[in-house]
Amino acid sequence: MAERGLEVTATDYAPEFVEIVRARHPGLDVRLMDMTAPNLPAESFDGIYAFASFLHLPRSVADSTLARLHELLVPGGLLSLWLIESSQGIRDYTIDEWAGEAQCSMLFTCYPQQEIEERLVAAEYAAVQFLPVPSSDAYEERPRLKDRGISSYQVFARRDW
Repeated sequence: MAERGLEVTATDYAPEFVEIVRARHPGLDVRLMDMTAPNLPAESFDGIYAFASFLHLPRSVADSTLARLHELLVPGGLLSLWLIESSQGIRDYTIDEWAGEAQCSMLFTCYPQQEIEERLVAAEYAAVQFLPVPSSDAYEERPRLKDRGISSYQVFARRDW
């Protein structure tokens, strides 16, 4: 996005990831931030692109997080979330020893499209649209995804004027 001339602020919850992004993209504004409690001023962004981050939050903080992200957008601003859903009806699951780390477990929350649309509308987003994300061969080879009937999609929602 920055290479295409957009002003980008990259954030992550993990200090290690923030340092990796800073090293790879020294000119980028990179910040440590918890998306459930953003520490940026209201109406800071024309758009928010949350790639595979919101899906790691428990449902108990989903609505308040959507509301906080809404506050960060200018009127007419666009929110984009990359999410997953399960054809098996799985609401969430946890993978222990994520990335081979014994002390790290990772939560995956599955949002059926109707549910996330209802949550977005309740948080005062409008013009909700969905785009399926085709899976790659590497994705198809993961038994945990196949067994759980996991597929991914993008959802786009606009902050009302």
